[in-house]
Amino acid sequence: MHFSFSTLKHMKPNNITETINTISSDRLNSYRSYFHLNSDEECLGLYLWNDALSASFFKLISIFEVALRNTIHRELSHQFNAHRQQGHAFDNDWYEYLITLGQLKPKTVDMIRKVTHFQSRGRGRRNRNQLIAKNPAPTPGKVIAAQSFGFWGFLINDTSSNNSIDWQSALFKGLKGHFALHSTYWSQNALEDFLMRLSQVNELRNRIAHHEPIWKFTQIKHYRTNQEIYPAASTPEESIQRMKTLNERLCRILGWVSEDRKNDYLDSHYKSHFDWLTSIEALDVYKSLSYSNILTPAQAKRRFNGIVKSSKVHEVIGKRGIVTILPGVV
Repeated sequence: MHFSFSTLKHMKPNNITETINTISSDRLNSYRSYFHLNSDEECLGLYLWNDALSASFFKLISIFEVALRNTIHRELSHQFNAHRQQGHAFDNDWYEYLITLGQLKPKTVDMIRKVTHFQSRGRGRRNRNQLIAKNPAPTPGKVIAAQSFGFWGFLINDTSSNNSIDWQSALFKGLKGHFALHSTYWSQNALEDFLMRLSQVNELRNRIAHHEPIWKFTQIKHYRTNQEIYPAASTPEESIQRMKTLNERLCRILGWVSEDRKNDYLDSHYKSHFDWLTSIEALDVYKSLSYSNILTPAQAKRRFNGIVKSSKVHEVIGKRGIVTILPGVV
């Protein structure tokens, strides 16, 4: 049994009616029909459950995003080391060489130039909107860290057709946890499959960023054969199972990039908390918006060993706010 601590004071709004009005009844009604809820309070509870799930998923996405970008940056730095203007063998401005060759599309170049340059605000038509290089130039690490997750999909799309980047070598060397036994595995079909996986992660990331219900799962078909991979989820149980499957798929591709980071996540309270959130018990807790195990800090301290072994939710209410102790079911 694992457990996690979360500061979830927002789970119990001070004014439920006002909170519902700010969220909108239309948004909450989708929860009412799908989860067979009886009141606005229950709808609000599961809206907050979705919010907690989104935060839990986003942590895993963040771990994957950082690991992926650093891995690709390292491999491309090594691949284009002879053409670097800044940095060293495993951290340099390889992107400048590709821009010089004209191998990147304007949208990809713009994403880089937003970090490396600023727009001139000079007077006159000629001087307006001109790009001026920042001085000193941002380090390659800063340029790469500033790119969105979607940047890597654009980069692969831009360069896979013109062969300006040796992706077979970069992915074979970079994705050390992948099952490929030779670089030739990364043919165009394998690259397209990898792009599809990145696109699915990016889609989930965007849904979270736009506060959309992540428990809504539509039908998923193979991008080429149009064959159904997953049917649309139609019950809360199916949604929960799909979220668990999605978590497993994310962990799998994280393991391709870094087996150590995957294991760090699997052994963390983030994963324990996710497992608890994707349980019927968690649905009931959020649906009720109330807790029966309310303790003072002194009581929590005395009962700590019992709380750790308990499968119940405990609220510790002190002068600095509320701390909720959530069990993690494994």
